[in-house]
Amino acid sequence: MQSTSQPSGGSAATRSPDAPHVSASTAASAGPRPTSGSGSAGTPSRPWPGVLTVCLGVMMAFVNVSSTISALASIQRDLQPSTSALVWVTSVYSLVVVTLVMSAGTLADLVGRRAVFFGGAAVFTAGSLLAFASDSSGLLITAQAVMGIGGAAVLPASLSIVSHSFTDPQERTKAIGAWASCSGLGLAVGPLGAGLLLADFSWHSVYLINVVIGAVAMVLTPLLVTESKHPTRQLDLIGVPLSTVALASGTYAIIEGASAGYTSGRIIGAYLVFAVSLALFLFAEARHHDPMLDLRLFRSRSYATVMGVATATMFGFVGIALLSVLYMQRVQHVSALGTGVRLLTMFATYIVVSAFAGRLVQRIGFKLTLAGGLVVLGGGALMLLRTGPFTGYGAMWPGLLVAGVGSALLTAPSTAAAVNSVPRLQAGMASSSVNMFRQLGAVLGPSVLGTIVTTRFPPYLEDRLSSAGVPGPEAARITDGAVHGGSTAGLPPALARTVADSAARAFTDAVHLGLLVGGIALLVMVIPTAVFVRHRNESAADKKPAV
Repeated sequence: MQSTSQPSGGSAATRSPDAPHVSASTAASAGPRPTSGSGSAGTPSRPWPGVLTVCLGVMMAFVNVSSTISALASIQRDLQPSTSALVWVTSVYSLVVVTLVMSAGTLADLVGRRAVFFGGAAVFTAGSLLAFASDSSGLLITAQAVMGIGGAAVLPASLSIVSHSFTDPQERTKAIGAWASCSGLGLAVGPLGAGLLLADFSWHSVYLINVVIGAVAMVLTPLLVTESKHPTRQLDLIGVPLSTVALASGTYAIIEGASAGYTSGRIIGAYLVFAVSLALFLFAEARHHDPMLDLRLFRSRSYATVMGVATATMFGFVGIALLSVLYMQRVQHVSALGTGVRLLTMFATYIVVSAFAGRLVQRIGFKLTLAGGLVVLGGGALMLLRTGPFTGYGAMWPGLLVAGVGSALLTAPSTAAAVNSVPRLQAGMASSSVNMFRQLGAVLGPSVLGTIVTTRFPPYLEDRLSSAGVPGPEAARITDGAVHGGSTAGLPPALARTVADSAARAFTDAVHLGLLVGGIALLVMVIPTAVFVRHRNESAADKKPAV
């Protein structure tokens, strides 16, 4: 494979195989390099301490996701929220992150990446303290929204800091691998920490994990992270509000449509707002002299496909993790701590393999790495179909392990492919874009696959009860009670055993359908990846400017 190393200094040195053609005027507009550290070309001379510091922020953002899911049963018992409110306890965080991540990335380029990262960590920590003090579902949802604001700032700013700390594409890919590994570390720490705390304390305590991580990140950031910003970036006064409205309305429709129905009036209205604001955003960005999102990047089919891969990766990774949690807690009745320990098969594998994913890219290129990762992740989802309502963990761990390997082959390489594919001063824009698509996938996975499980479980249960000889009206009544959290207490022993058996089988069937859909979706994404993603790195001399 052709070497990717280039002399440091020029932005072309960071171009990757899927680099779209950027016009000479765009490169010229980049202006002089910012003075952001003691290293050459505006990079810090010792970048790794700063990289590891911002990785704490990434870990915090994902700890919140998995710890909240693990504490959901305790939250439901204590606060007794409505079904809709319970959905938003876990979903509002993702909604806010997806909505604001592009704007936060632009802000980081304008005022300073370290400043935005520090501010995001501070806001996230404040939101976690508010969640710790919450005594109602409304206040907890508000706290999650505040944490979403912090997460939207932390994710693009941290990735931009990592990207800007290295001029060598291979070194940058290694650093992005470490950054991506911390997302898996956060997902692993969340259920383990929550399980340990829930054994002796209330659900409020799980949010103290975020507080500790956030406090450490805030102390270390001024000491170890070098400030940097784009020297000529300007605020896109039209693009920022339009992108915010488009992303907020589209994400709201996806999440709320799962419970309200995708044909309800307010969901259709949200989609109309999304379509109009998106069209206006694209129109404005195509004519703006310094857009928050340079649409010319998407002229490269390779770059656009990588964004699709980033979405599919989190769709599968988070979706599979969620279905696994639901299966273990609802069917196998595993405790929160036990669920976290079992998920280590997936998360620990992801962390370990992520450390070697960059080397694999250097050997075989982006095309084969990403296509192979999709095949492996999709295969892991399909392997989980081996689980049954009464099988042990032995039927589950191989699928989780394979899914962890596939996710690791996708997360860091797809992020590196996006960031390395633009001139160095556009790394902030690429960081925001890939984070937005990743977070969109993190919303779509639980929303789509979770909706499949929740909508198919009731009819599956009623059919199972009817097949077991339960009269139709009684089966319908029991199904309605099961959907709303009812138990078998008060039922005759024989009927209670029938209901428990039927419920376990029905829920497993619903989870299997979700896994099947997820696995097929990932395998379908292999086709455009194999066709459009470029395989080898090219030198700057091989690139021609766009006309």
